[in-house]
Amino acid sequence: MSSDKNPVVKLNVGGVQFQTLKSTLTKFDGMFKVIMETEIPVKKDENSCVFIDRSPKHFEKILNFMRDGDVALPESPEDVKEIQTEAQYYLLTGLVELCKKNQKPVELQYPDKFRYIKSDEELFNLTYKPKKPVIVFFGPIHPSGIIYYPWDLDLLEFHKKYASKIEIYIRLFAHSDELNWWHYNVYANERLFPGKLKYSVTGGNTKAVEDLVERVIQQNR
Repeated sequence: MSSDKNPVVKLNVGGVQFQTLKSTLTKFDGMFKVIMETEIPVKKDENSCVFIDRSPKHFEKILNFMRDGDVALPESPEDVKEIQTEAQYYLLTGLVELCKKNQKPVELQYPDKFRYIKSDEELFNLTYKPKKPVIVFFGPIHPSGIIYYPWDLDLLEFHKKYASKIEIYIRLFAHSDELNWWHYNVYANERLFPGKLKYSVTGGNTKAVEDLVERVIQQNR
């Protein structure tokens, strides 16, 4: 049991209740130390929990950092950025610095070189029950060496935007009269979601691909 000098403090963070010791909240300089050690007015809910009007999504990480002075950060760059934003709000400079060190430079997060699938066997292995959704862009190359790039879709920008959320590959094939256009398949949960890159200069292809990818990502969570 905690002593009167180190009581259990109940927090309501965005509607989710957390409990910790006062000593945890006062271990590092920041917003919580000010709340606990000064007479600054504090908003409380109907259960006398200190109310914090923030998202509870990463608050367990926040608490664990205050307990131990360190915390294992997620692999997702987006999640790390969100934790950094919360750390800045709570004035936890140590956690802010930890998040900054964890973030890789953009050129390392999103390499310029694409990953290519070179055989049907490799295509099957990479798309059968993948851990996260896979998109494969199929592109034609003429026997003369002419490359027909996809209309109205910047593959590099797409790669930068979605490389942390899905697996992205390119599968090149020989151009023929019957098959001479770019198309793509999204693989997830043993399902196939096909799409064709149509002739467009108005953003239609980019929107169509991104809408499908976002929908599959949501379904795969």
